Amino acid sequence: MEPDYKEIIDSASLRRMNRTQKFGLCTALSALRGVDKAVDAIIIATGWGCIDSTYRFLERMFDQKELPLNPAVFIQSTHNTIAAQTAIYLKNKAFNNTVTDNRIPFELAMDNAILCLHDDDCRNVLLGACDETTPQLIDILNKIAKFGKPAGFYGEGGACFILSKERENSIAEIKYFDSMPIEDLPDAVNDLSAKYSVDYIFTARKRNIPQISYTDYFGDFPTSAACGFWLAVDCLNSNSHITPDAQNILLISENKHGMTFVTVVGKW
Repeated sequence: MEPDYKEIIDSASLRRMNRTQKFGLCTALSALRGVDKAVDAIIIATGWGCIDSTYRFLERMFDQKELPLNPAVFIQSTHNTIAAQTAIYLKNKAFNNTVTDNRIPFELAMDNAILCLHDDDCRNVLLGACDETTPQLIDILNKIAKFGKPAGFYGEGGACFILSKERENSIAEIKYFDSMPIEDLPDAVNDLSAKYSVDYIFTARKRNIPQISYTDYFGDFPTSAACGFWLAVDCLNSNSHITPDAQNILLISENKHGMTFVTVVGKW
């Protein structure tokens, strides 16, 4: 369920935003609520971007036979609109980056965020991800599925986090984060499970290991791992029935080329 955006974003700004911008900004402001920290970088991941605005721009271009169009829809159709709108709303002039990929944009964005935190001048990073679905997009994906790509349970959503060097008021810790070839995954799961006393494994794909599939809750979309990460953090702090008494959770995500990311998140 989508929130009441009017309670989070002022109405004047809200009128000028498309749905994906609302996703991104709403989750960013929710993450920042009650956090008395300056943000030194804004990094947003998206796979499909502002797909509805993109579709409407192309549709108008076709209807008007490629004659000059109102540029507003085109401006809002680009992938970096979400990160830019967040920075404008927050009046933040720090490092601003958009990461896009068809399968692992959130993992690549997290890699970028962790890299930023190695800089002495960067203490807090706003890391987010969002994607929306539209009837047109689902129609296209279903047509692609007829040519060999399996159809999925398509979803949408957004999630934002504050990654910080400081432990104060933190609700979880990223204890391990790395990428590896898919063939190295079984050994890595065994090693990480033993080293960090992993209680549960979250993954998007069914495997022969005890696991919880986060796509069962959010559906499948390029940045669904961000929602899976949010679910893991929430479970660590709420004693959820999904993962009772969890102390450490291992997240696994991968792309079609066999590159796998593994993340261990746990309580402080």
